[in-house]
Amino acid sequence: MKMNTLLLLLILAWTLSTEVFSQPHILVAPILQHTDTNTSLYSITLNGGEHYIIDFDAPFTWYQCQSPQFPVGCNYGACSTARTYIPPSCPVNNTFTESQCYCNDAPVNPITKSCAPSQMTYKDMVLYWTDGRSLLGAMDFNRLYVSCAPLSLLQSLPEEVIGVGALSWSSLALPYAFSDLPDQLVARKFALCLPSSSEASGAIFFGDGPYNLGPSTDFDAAKVLTYTPLQADPTLLGYYINLAGISINGKAMNVPQNSFNVNQSVKLSTIVPYTTLKSNIYKTFIRDFKKAAKGIVQVTNVDPFRLCFNISTMGSSNNGLHVPQIDLMLGKGEKWTIYPPNSIKQVNDNVGCLAFVDGGETAEQAVVIGTYQIENNLLQFDFNQSRLGFSSSLLPYGATCGGFNFTVSGIV
Repeated sequence: MKMNTLLLLLILAWTLSTEVFSQPHILVAPILQHTDTNTSLYSITLNGGEHYIIDFDAPFTWYQCQSPQFPVGCNYGACSTARTYIPPSCPVNNTFTESQCYCNDAPVNPITKSCAPSQMTYKDMVLYWTDGRSLLGAMDFNRLYVSCAPLSLLQSLPEEVIGVGALSWSSLALPYAFSDLPDQLVARKFALCLPSSSEASGAIFFGDGPYNLGPSTDFDAAKVLTYTPLQADPTLLGYYINLAGISINGKAMNVPQNSFNVNQSVKLSTIVPYTTLKSNIYKTFIRDFKKAAKGIVQVTNVDPFRLCFNISTMGSSNNGLHVPQIDLMLGKGEKWTIYPPNSIKQVNDNVGCLAFVDGGETAEQAVVIGTYQIENNLLQFDFNQSRLGFSSSLLPYGATCGGFNFTVSGIV
Protein backbone atom coordinates (compact mmCIF):
# COMPACT_ATOMS: atom_id res chain seq x y z
CA MET A 1 0.00 0.00 0.00
CA LYS A 2 2.82 2.38 0.95
CA MET A 3 4.59 1.51 -2.29
CA ASN A 4 1.49 2.36 -4.33
CA THR A 5 1.11 5.70 -2.53
CA LEU A 6 4.76 6.60 -3.16
CA LEU A 7 4.40 5.69 -6.82
CA LEU A 8 1.28 7.86 -7.11
CA LEU A 9 3.11 10.86 -5.57
CA LEU A 10 6.05 10.42 -7.94
CA ILE A 11 3.71 10.30 -10.94
CA LEU A 12 1.87 13.42 -9.69
CA ALA A 13 5.15 15.34 -9.17
CA TRP A 14 6.37 14.33 -12.64
CA THR A 15 3.04 15.42 -14.18
CA LEU A 16 3.14 18.85 -12.48
CA SER A 17 6.80 19.30 -13.47
CA THR A 18 6.01 18.39 -17.07
CA GLU A 19 3.10 20.85 -17.10
CA VAL A 20 5.31 23.72 -15.90
CA PHE A 21 8.39 23.02 -18.00
CA SER A 22 6.45 22.28 -21.20
CA GLN A 23 5.11 25.85 -21.02
CA PRO A 24 7.04 28.95 -22.16
CA HIS A 25 9.81 29.49 -19.63
CA ILE A 26 8.76 32.72 -17.96
CA LEU A 27 9.05 33.87 -14.36
CA VAL A 28 6.87 36.66 -13.01
CA ALA A 29 6.61 38.83 -9.89
CA PRO A 30 4.30 41.70 -8.89
CA ILE A 31 5.39 45.34 -9.10
CA LEU A 32 3.84 47.76 -6.58
CA GLN A 33 3.70 51.56 -6.70
CA HIS A 34 4.49 53.37 -3.45
CA THR A 35 3.09 56.88 -3.08
CA ASP A 36 3.85 57.52 0.60
CA THR A 37 7.10 59.32 -0.20
CA ASN A 38 7.91 62.56 -2.00
CA THR A 39 8.54 60.58 -5.16
CA SER A 40 6.78 57.62 -6.75
CA LEU A 41 8.81 54.47 -6.21
CA TYR A 42 8.17 50.89 -7.33
CA SER A 43 9.01 47.60 -5.70
CA ILE A 44 9.28 43.98 -6.77
CA THR A 45 7.55 41.53 -4.43
CA LEU A 46 9.50 38.35 -3.69
CA ASN A 47 9.03 35.54 -1.17
CA GLY A 48 5.29 36.18 -1.08
CA GLY A 49 5.50 39.57 0.60
CA GLU A 50 8.99 41.10 0.73
CA HIS A 51 9.19 44.44 -1.10
CA TYR A 52 12.42 45.64 -2.75
CA ILE A 53 12.65 49.01 -4.52
CA ILE A 54 13.62 48.33 -8.13
CA ASP A 55 16.72 50.13 -9.35
CA PHE A 56 18.33 49.95 -12.81
CA ASP A 57 21.61 51.26 -11.36
CA ALA A 58 22.08 48.93 -8.38
CA PRO A 59 24.90 46.39 -8.86
CA PHE A 60 23.45 43.92 -6.35
CA THR A 61 20.33 43.41 -4.24
CA TRP A 62 20.45 44.43 -0.58
CA TYR A 63 18.10 44.16 2.35
CA GLN A 64 18.10 45.22 5.98
CA CYS A 65 19.22 42.58 8.45
CA GLN A 66 20.96 42.51 11.83
CA SER A 67 23.85 40.24 10.87
CA PRO A 68 24.24 37.68 8.09
CA GLN A 69 23.64 34.08 9.06
CA PHE A 70 25.74 32.86 6.14
CA PRO A 71 28.50 35.37 5.26
CA VAL A 72 30.27 35.00 1.91
CA GLY A 73 33.98 34.25 1.89
CA CYS A 74 36.48 36.67 0.34
CA ASN A 75 37.72 34.06 -2.12
CA TYR A 76 34.42 33.93 -4.03
CA GLY A 77 34.20 35.63 -7.43
CA ALA A 78 30.97 37.33 -6.35
CA CYS A 79 32.91 39.09 -3.59
CA SER A 80 35.44 40.51 -6.04
CA THR A 81 32.59 41.70 -8.29
CA ALA A 82 30.66 43.36 -5.45
CA ARG A 83 33.74 45.16 -4.18
CA THR A 84 34.39 46.76 -7.59
CA TYR A 85 31.23 48.83 -6.92
CA ILE A 86 32.27 50.25 -3.54
CA PRO A 87 31.73 54.06 -3.69
CA PRO A 88 34.73 56.27 -2.85
CA SER A 89 32.66 57.79 -0.02
CA CYS A 90 32.31 54.37 1.68
CA PRO A 91 35.73 52.74 1.87
CA VAL A 92 35.35 49.35 3.54
CA ASN A 93 37.73 46.47 4.18
CA ASN A 94 36.86 42.81 4.41
CA THR A 95 36.42 41.19 7.84
CA PHE A 96 39.28 38.94 8.93
CA THR A 97 39.14 36.38 11.73
CA GLU A 98 41.76 33.89 12.82
CA SER A 99 40.74 31.39 10.16
CA GLN A 100 38.44 33.19 7.74
CA CYS A 101 38.00 36.25 5.56
CA TYR A 102 34.42 37.49 5.02
CA CYS A 103 33.28 39.76 2.19
CA ASN A 104 32.19 43.32 2.91
CA ASP A 105 30.59 45.69 0.39
CA ALA A 106 28.81 49.05 0.42
CA PRO A 107 25.24 49.23 -0.97
CA VAL A 108 23.72 52.60 -1.88
CA ASN A 109 20.31 54.07 -1.06
CA PRO A 110 18.99 55.26 -4.48
CA ILE A 111 17.08 58.21 -2.98
CA THR A 112 19.50 59.70 -0.45
CA LYS A 113 22.61 58.40 -2.33
CA SER A 114 24.01 57.44 1.08
CA CYS A 115 26.00 54.23 1.44
CA ALA A 116 26.92 51.98 4.33
CA PRO A 117 29.50 49.26 5.02
CA SER A 118 27.65 45.93 4.81
CA GLN A 119 28.37 42.24 4.59
CA MET A 120 27.71 39.99 1.62
CA THR A 121 25.50 36.99 2.35
CA TYR A 122 23.06 34.51 0.81
CA LYS A 123 19.29 34.66 0.60
CA ASP A 124 16.60 32.43 -0.88
CA MET A 125 14.15 34.08 -3.29
CA VAL A 126 10.76 32.80 -4.47
CA LEU A 127 8.80 33.99 -7.51
CA TYR A 128 6.42 32.30 -9.94
CA TRP A 129 6.34 30.36 -13.18
CA THR A 130 3.81 31.58 -15.73
CA ASP A 131 2.73 30.82 -19.27
CA GLY A 132 2.26 34.57 -19.73
CA ARG A 133 -1.44 34.33 -18.88
CA SER A 134 -1.68 32.83 -15.39
CA LEU A 135 0.47 31.50 -12.59
CA LEU A 136 1.62 27.88 -12.80
CA GLY A 137 3.60 27.41 -9.60
CA ALA A 138 6.39 28.73 -7.41
CA MET A 139 10.12 28.68 -8.18
CA ASP A 140 12.64 28.78 -5.35
CA PHE A 141 16.12 30.20 -6.03
CA ASN A 142 18.51 29.15 -3.29
CA ARG A 143 21.50 31.06 -1.96
CA LEU A 144 21.44 34.15 -4.15
CA TYR A 145 24.13 36.71 -3.42
CA VAL A 146 22.77 39.77 -1.59
CA SER A 147 24.06 42.33 0.88
CA CYS A 148 23.02 42.53 4.54
CA ALA A 149 22.66 46.27 5.17
CA PRO A 150 22.05 48.30 8.36
CA LEU A 151 18.64 49.79 9.20
CA SER A 152 19.95 53.32 8.57
CA LEU A 153 20.18 52.61 4.82
CA LEU A 154 16.36 52.40 4.57
CA GLN A 155 16.03 56.14 5.25
CA SER A 156 13.54 57.86 2.87
CA LEU A 157 12.32 54.54 1.45
CA PRO A 158 8.67 53.48 1.91
CA GLU A 159 7.87 51.93 5.29
CA GLU A 160 6.97 48.48 3.94
CA VAL A 161 10.17 48.17 1.86
CA ILE A 162 13.05 46.04 3.22
CA GLY A 163 15.72 46.83 0.63
CA VAL A 164 16.59 47.37 -3.04
CA GLY A 165 16.22 44.90 -5.90
CA ALA A 166 18.97 45.27 -8.50
CA LEU A 167 17.76 45.26 -12.12
CA SER A 168 21.05 46.34 -13.73
CA TRP A 169 23.13 44.24 -16.14
CA SER A 170 25.52 43.31 -13.31
CA SER A 171 26.18 39.59 -12.85
CA LEU A 172 24.95 39.98 -9.25
CA ALA A 173 21.59 41.56 -10.24
CA LEU A 174 18.24 39.75 -10.31
CA PRO A 175 17.94 39.36 -14.12
CA TYR A 176 21.19 37.39 -14.18
CA ALA A 177 20.31 35.32 -11.12
CA PHE A 178 16.86 34.37 -12.39
CA SER A 179 18.19 33.32 -15.80
CA ASP A 180 21.03 31.26 -14.35
CA LEU A 181 19.21 27.93 -14.77
CA PRO A 182 20.22 24.67 -16.49
CA ASP A 183 19.70 24.40 -20.26
CA GLN A 184 19.03 28.17 -20.55
CA LEU A 185 15.51 27.52 -19.29
CA VAL A 186 14.86 31.27 -18.88
CA ALA A 187 16.07 33.61 -21.64
CA ARG A 188 18.41 36.42 -20.59
CA LYS A 189 15.85 39.18 -20.84
CA PHE A 190 13.26 40.78 -18.61
CA ALA A 191 10.15 42.87 -19.28
CA LEU A 192 8.98 45.57 -16.89
CA CYS A 193 5.50 47.08 -16.71
CA LEU A 194 4.98 49.82 -14.10
CA PRO A 195 1.42 50.36 -12.81
CA SER A 196 -0.09 53.86 -12.82
CA SER A 197 -1.59 53.55 -9.33
CA SER A 198 -1.03 51.74 -6.06
CA GLU A 199 -4.41 50.00 -6.42
CA ALA A 200 -3.23 47.46 -9.01
CA SER A 201 -0.04 45.39 -9.27
CA GLY A 202 2.20 45.83 -12.29
CA ALA A 203 4.39 42.97 -13.43
CA ILE A 204 7.97 42.04 -14.16
CA PHE A 205 8.64 39.03 -16.37
CA PHE A 206 11.98 37.22 -16.60
CA GLY A 207 12.29 35.38 -19.90
CA ASP A 208 10.54 35.53 -23.27
CA GLY A 209 6.87 36.31 -23.84
CA PRO A 210 3.97 36.02 -24.12
CA TYR A 211 3.13 38.85 -21.71
CA ASN A 212 -0.65 38.93 -21.47
CA LEU A 213 -1.66 42.23 -19.89
CA GLY A 214 -5.05 42.95 -21.42
CA PRO A 215 -8.57 42.26 -20.24
CA SER A 216 -8.45 39.41 -22.74
CA THR A 217 -5.77 36.73 -22.43
CA ASP A 218 -5.49 36.87 -26.23
CA PHE A 219 -3.57 40.17 -26.10
CA ASP A 220 0.17 39.55 -25.96
CA ALA A 221 2.00 42.83 -25.30
CA ALA A 222 5.24 41.30 -26.64
CA LYS A 223 3.75 41.47 -30.13
CA VAL A 224 3.47 45.28 -30.11
CA LEU A 225 7.08 45.96 -29.12
CA THR A 226 9.39 48.11 -31.23
CA TYR A 227 13.12 47.58 -30.76
CA THR A 228 16.06 49.93 -30.47
CA PRO A 229 19.69 49.15 -29.54
CA LEU A 230 20.83 49.49 -25.95
CA GLN A 231 23.99 51.58 -25.74
CA ALA A 232 26.75 49.48 -24.19
CA ASP A 233 29.22 51.07 -21.79
CA PRO A 234 31.09 48.78 -19.36
CA THR A 235 31.59 51.67 -16.94
CA LEU A 236 27.84 52.30 -16.54
CA LEU A 237 25.38 49.93 -14.86
CA GLY A 238 22.09 51.38 -16.09
CA TYR A 239 20.35 51.27 -19.47
CA TYR A 240 20.85 53.85 -22.22
CA ILE A 241 19.42 54.39 -25.69
CA ASN A 242 20.28 56.79 -28.48
CA LEU A 243 17.98 59.74 -29.13
CA ALA A 244 18.12 61.64 -32.41
CA GLY A 245 15.44 64.22 -31.61
CA ILE A 246 12.03 65.05 -30.17
CA SER A 247 8.97 66.01 -32.19
CA ILE A 248 5.76 67.69 -31.03
CA ASN A 249 2.68 67.11 -33.17
CA GLY A 250 4.99 65.73 -35.85
CA LYS A 251 7.26 68.79 -35.94
CA ALA A 252 10.89 68.26 -34.90
CA MET A 253 12.31 70.51 -32.19
CA ASN A 254 14.99 72.85 -33.44
CA VAL A 255 17.95 72.38 -31.09
CA PRO A 256 21.69 72.73 -31.76
CA GLN A 257 23.33 69.77 -33.46
CA ASN A 258 24.64 67.10 -31.08
CA SER A 259 22.44 68.36 -28.21
CA PHE A 260 21.43 64.80 -27.47
CA ASN A 261 24.93 63.32 -27.71
CA VAL A 262 25.76 63.64 -24.02
CA ASN A 263 26.96 60.55 -22.10
CA GLN A 264 24.95 57.94 -24.00
CA SER A 265 22.15 60.43 -24.77
CA VAL A 266 19.16 58.95 -22.91
CA LYS A 267 19.09 57.13 -19.60
CA LEU A 268 16.15 55.06 -18.32
CA SER A 269 15.32 55.37 -14.62
CA THR A 270 13.07 53.64 -12.10
CA ILE A 271 13.92 56.27 -9.47
CA VAL A 272 13.47 59.64 -11.25
CA PRO A 273 9.71 60.41 -11.21
CA TYR A 274 9.46 62.65 -14.31
CA THR A 275 11.55 62.82 -17.46
CA THR A 276 14.29 65.42 -17.13
CA LEU A 277 15.81 67.35 -20.02
CA LYS A 278 19.05 69.28 -19.99
CA SER A 279 18.27 73.00 -19.74
CA ASN A 280 19.05 73.96 -23.35
CA ILE A 281 16.72 71.19 -24.59
CA TYR A 282 14.06 71.84 -21.94
CA LYS A 283 13.65 75.51 -22.83
CA THR A 284 13.04 74.67 -26.48
CA PHE A 285 10.72 71.81 -25.51
CA ILE A 286 8.54 74.09 -23.34
CA ARG A 287 8.46 76.78 -26.03
CA ASP A 288 7.46 74.36 -28.81
CA PHE A 289 4.84 72.57 -26.72
CA LYS A 290 3.33 75.91 -25.74
CA LYS A 291 3.02 76.85 -29.43
CA ALA A 292 1.46 73.50 -30.30
CA ALA A 293 -0.99 73.84 -27.40
CA LYS A 294 -2.34 77.17 -28.63
CA GLY A 295 -5.98 77.43 -27.59
CA ILE A 296 -5.50 75.54 -24.32
CA VAL A 297 -5.68 77.97 -21.40
CA GLN A 298 -2.47 78.23 -19.37
CA VAL A 299 -2.56 78.66 -15.59
CA THR A 300 -0.07 79.32 -12.81
CA ASN A 301 2.70 76.74 -12.73
CA VAL A 302 2.81 74.08 -10.02
CA ASP A 303 6.29 72.95 -8.91
CA PRO A 304 8.27 71.19 -10.22
CA PHE A 305 6.55 71.80 -13.57
CA ARG A 306 6.96 74.86 -15.80
CA LEU A 307 3.90 74.61 -18.03
CA CYS A 308 0.39 74.01 -16.65
CA PHE A 309 -3.08 74.19 -18.17
CA ASN A 310 -6.74 74.41 -17.29
CA ILE A 311 -7.91 70.83 -17.86
CA SER A 312 -11.42 71.87 -18.85
CA THR A 313 -10.01 73.60 -21.95
CA MET A 314 -8.07 70.56 -23.16
CA GLY A 315 -10.88 68.46 -24.53
CA SER A 316 -10.54 64.69 -24.84
CA SER A 317 -9.54 62.08 -27.41
CA ASN A 318 -9.33 58.30 -27.68
CA ASN A 319 -5.90 58.48 -26.03
CA GLY A 320 -6.93 60.69 -23.11
CA LEU A 321 -6.75 64.49 -22.92
CA HIS A 322 -6.51 66.29 -26.24
CA VAL A 323 -3.00 67.75 -26.10
CA PRO A 324 -0.05 67.79 -28.53
CA GLN A 325 1.57 64.40 -29.14
CA ILE A 326 5.21 63.94 -28.15
CA ASP A 327 7.47 61.52 -30.05
CA LEU A 328 10.98 60.51 -29.09
CA MET A 329 12.85 59.95 -32.36
CA LEU A 330 15.39 57.23 -31.64
CA GLY A 331 18.76 56.64 -33.24
CA LYS A 332 17.75 53.99 -35.80
CA GLY A 333 14.56 55.74 -36.91
CA GLU A 334 12.25 54.18 -34.29
CA LYS A 335 9.55 56.33 -32.69
CA TRP A 336 8.52 56.14 -29.02
CA THR A 337 5.20 57.97 -28.70
CA ILE A 338 4.36 59.56 -25.36
CA TYR A 339 0.57 59.79 -25.17
CA PRO A 340 -1.35 62.26 -22.94
CA PRO A 341 -1.68 59.89 -19.94
CA ASN A 342 2.14 59.90 -19.77
CA SER A 343 2.74 63.53 -20.74
CA ILE A 344 0.20 65.44 -18.61
CA LYS A 345 0.13 65.11 -14.81
CA GLN A 346 -3.15 66.12 -13.21
CA VAL A 347 -2.14 67.96 -10.03
CA ASN A 348 -5.68 68.84 -8.91
CA ASP A 349 -9.25 68.84 -10.21
CA ASN A 350 -8.64 71.77 -12.54
CA VAL A 351 -4.95 71.76 -13.45
CA GLY A 352 -2.81 69.47 -15.56
CA CYS A 353 0.90 70.09 -16.10
CA LEU A 354 3.41 68.98 -18.72
CA ALA A 355 5.17 66.25 -16.72
CA PHE A 356 8.75 67.01 -17.75
CA VAL A 357 11.30 68.88 -15.64
CA ASP A 358 14.47 70.90 -16.11
CA GLY A 359 17.57 68.84 -15.35
CA GLY A 360 19.85 71.88 -15.26
CA GLU A 361 22.75 73.10 -17.37
CA THR A 362 25.18 70.55 -15.99
CA ALA A 363 22.99 67.44 -16.26
CA GLU A 364 25.04 64.29 -16.93
CA GLN A 365 22.61 63.06 -19.59
CA ALA A 366 20.68 65.03 -22.18
CA VAL A 367 17.52 63.15 -21.21
CA VAL A 368 16.56 60.86 -18.31
CA ILE A 369 13.26 59.08 -18.92
CA GLY A 370 11.35 58.98 -15.63
CA THR A 371 8.79 56.57 -14.27
CA TYR A 372 5.71 58.68 -15.08
CA GLN A 373 6.53 58.42 -18.78
CA ILE A 374 6.86 54.62 -18.65
CA GLU A 375 3.78 53.77 -16.58
CA ASN A 376 1.51 51.42 -18.56
CA ASN A 377 4.32 50.95 -21.10
CA LEU A 378 5.97 47.55 -21.49
CA LEU A 379 9.77 47.67 -21.64
CA GLN A 380 11.76 44.56 -22.53
CA PHE A 381 15.51 44.44 -21.85
CA ASP A 382 17.16 41.82 -24.05
CA PHE A 383 20.73 41.11 -22.89
CA ASN A 384 21.70 38.66 -25.62
CA GLN A 385 20.72 41.01 -28.45
CA SER A 386 21.55 44.18 -26.50
CA ARG A 387 18.27 45.87 -27.36
CA LEU A 388 15.30 47.56 -25.71
CA GLY A 389 11.76 46.66 -26.73
CA PHE A 390 9.14 49.31 -25.98
CA SER A 391 5.38 49.33 -26.54
CA SER A 392 4.51 53.00 -25.99
CA SER A 393 1.27 53.23 -23.99
CA LEU A 394 -0.74 50.02 -23.67
CA LEU A 395 -3.96 51.99 -23.14
CA PRO A 396 -4.87 52.23 -26.87
CA TYR A 397 -4.89 48.40 -26.87
CA GLY A 398 -7.30 48.32 -23.94
CA ALA A 399 -4.52 46.98 -21.72
CA THR A 400 -2.68 48.23 -18.63
CA CYS A 401 0.30 47.13 -16.59
CA GLY A 402 -2.20 46.09 -13.92
CA GLY A 403 -3.78 43.59 -16.28
CA PHE A 404 -1.88 40.46 -15.24
CA ASN A 405 -3.85 38.19 -12.91
CA PHE A 406 -1.76 37.33 -9.85
CA THR A 407 -4.67 35.69 -8.01
CA VAL A 408 -5.11 32.62 -10.23
CA SER A 409 -5.43 29.37 -8.28
CA GLY A 410 -4.95 31.27 -5.03
CA ILE A 411 -1.16 31.25 -5.33
CA VAL A 412 -0.84 34.89 -4.26
